[in-house]
Amino acid sequence: MKKTLIALLLPLAALAQNGYQGPGRYEIMSNLSQKVLDLDRNDQRTVIQFENRNTDNQTWDIQDAGGGFVYIRNGMNGYALTQTRPNNSEPVAGEPFNNSDMQRWRFESVNNGAVIIVNASDKALDIPYGRKDNGIKINTYNKSGEINQQWTMRRVAGFDNQNRPGVNNRRDRMRRDRQDPQRNPNPGNNRYDDNPPFVQPGAGAGQGNRAKYYDQSADMWKIDGDGACFYTQPDFHGEAFCVFSGDQRLRMSNDWNNSFSSIRFFGRASRITIADQANLRGRTDTITRDVPNMRNFNRGNWNNRISSMRVD
Repeated sequence: MKKTLIALLLPLAALAQNGYQGPGRYEIMSNLSQKVLDLDRNDQRTVIQFENRNTDNQTWDIQDAGGGFVYIRNGMNGYALTQTRPNNSEPVAGEPFNNSDMQRWRFESVNNGAVIIVNASDKALDIPYGRKDNGIKINTYNKSGEINQQWTMRRVAGFDNQNRPGVNNRRDRMRRDRQDPQRNPNPGNNRYDDNPPFVQPGAGAGQGNRAKYYDQSADMWKIDGDGACFYTQPDFHGEAFCVFSGDQRLRMSNDWNNSFSSIRFFGRASRITIADQANLRGRTDTITRDVPNMRNFNRGNWNNRISSMRVD
């Protein structure tokens, strides 16, 4: 009995050391390409690899499915990682959660600290032909354990007792408690912004007048699609001014001028040009990753000093 118990516990211990620490929110990175598992924001269904942008569509909520299996659900919309057909070279997809075997996965540890992600059909999550490019669609294939089937798990949040991500540690509880109840009259639901001037109609390659919205679970304003949000407080809190990719703001109103303390990318946005004067003049700089606190970017020279910007 003791030998059996030890044999059962050893794989769990190995997984914990390899990065999987039980249910919670994770980034899942390919050991081959060093790119992360990504749910394409354009159709919110296609699962690809893409360079890490620290966006919610690149996070996955791991939930216990019983019998040693888990569900892997996307942090953007809750869609579950799904094997479309139990054959080789079939692409996986993000699908509405349905509790089926095609959405049940297990983690198998490998010697280098990674895991193989195996469906209930016994096919493994696989990068076809060992490709390292952005946008490659992920499929399933016979389990081989080769590097194109190896994934590193990085935990970014846990779950509370209601299975919601990101509120089981002190910092996340503080974020939740700072929430303004007048801004979020329906706790637990996302609320779309009803003030279109925050995102002007027609901005950003056909994005139309889709506006920012408040994500209750993440405790921050966001936008659907590719772009960036500029926040009045550090750690992506406070009011937010959001801009779609391909658009620019050459002159900020008095309400927003010189008022930003953090910046976050969304979707495929890759670069932000900022300036301390209108019309992208004066001192300029380029940002390529999220900035939780502008005081930590370029010696704090940009905290509350942005007067115009362009998002690409």
